[in-house]
Parts: sequence; structure tokens; C-alpha cells
Amino acid sequence: MQNTTDRNTGADKLKIGIYGGAFNPVHNGHLELAGYYYDVLGLDKLIFIPTADPPHKSSENFARAEDRLNMLLLAVKDKEGFEVSDIEYRREGKSYTYLTLCELKELYPDSEFYLIIGADQLFIFDSWYRYRDILDTVTLCTAARDNEAEREKMLSYAKSLDGLDMQRFFLSDKKVYRISSSEIREIIKAGGDASAHLPSAVYEYIKEKGLYIA
Repeated sequence: MQNTTDRNTGADKLKIGIYGGAFNPVHNGHLELAGYYYDVLGLDKLIFIPTADPPHKSSENFARAEDRLNMLLLAVKDKEGFEVSDIEYRREGKSYTYLTLCELKELYPDSEFYLIIGADQLFIFDSWYRYRDILDTVTLCTAARDNEAEREKMLSYAKSLDGLDMQRFFLSDKKVYRISSSEIREIIKAGGDASAHLPSAVYEYIKEKGLYIA
């Protein structure tokens, strides 16, 4: 595992997964899904990219960018093929995925990119900044949260999405881990034990820093 900042100077064409999000906090579900995609897509690496501090977030339970990055680094430590990038922290301005992809294409020229997003983001994907240009660059990967009905709804939406080549759309049939970061924060805030849903090092970090207790 490394922080992704160096240019790829090798001649090989890489298959790179991109997994962005708040990761507030990163939990076992994130890692389980990442591992699934890493294996089933035959990726050479999977890069976790935590979002920077969004200006509209006012919740006191939104951990600082530094803490969320540190938790990710702890979570993927010693996991072969998993990396963490601070690329969106270092960029000034809003953290648009399109701009992140532009930077990654410079770091990893001639590579194939697989963008992993949640079901909720799929249904608003056409609101993303320059989403058609994103679709020209990546294979879009997602998974249904609940049942076959949602899966069919996602397929229908994807087919209607302007600019999406269905040959570059991957809808997983893997069952999604049934807990969210917000639910974990609520457990911690209520004084409960969320250790079963978190990597042990992440859970210890949360306790040490006193995160999510307010």
C-alpha cells in the first residue's frame, strides 16, 4: 500500500479501480466490496480516494479530512493491490471526479479505469460535472443494495443514461454489506460497540481520537 502520488513510468497497461467517497468512517463493507471488484475485474490496483472537506457539510459528526485519510491508510495497510490517494485533498477548489480522472490519466497513461460508485450515485450520475466525459474514460461499476427489483431499476436507468456504453457498465450481483457509515456513527454516538463493522485498527483510531461521540 502506498499513497498514490508518483507517475507510472512502466510500459504495461494497468487496470485501475477508483473508489471514491467520504469514508466517514471506512468500514468492512467498503473493503469487502473493494475486494470483490479487485478480484472479479482482475484489477492491478484499486485506489481509494477520500473526498476533501465539503464546504456544505456542517455536521459535527463529519470527521476531518486528515482523520478520514488516516483511517483509510490503516484499513488498507498490508492489503495487496489497495492504495490510498490524497489527490483530492491537494487540489484547490471542488473535488470533481472528472478533474481527478484527468490527473490520474496523467499519472497512469494508457491505463484502463474502473469507477466504483454506490447505487444512490448512479441514479444522480447525470448531475455529475462533465459526466459524459467521465463515461468516455471509465467502466462504470456499481451494485444493487436491496433486491432484484432495484437491480432491474438500475439496469433500466443505466440504459437511459446519455453517453453510457453498456459494454462499459458493470452491475455486481454481490450482496452489499448491510450497514452504512452513518449507521456506524450513530452506534458510536449512542455509546454502542461498532467494532464488528470496522477494521480493528480503524476502531482503535476512532476511540483514540474520540471521533463521532458528539
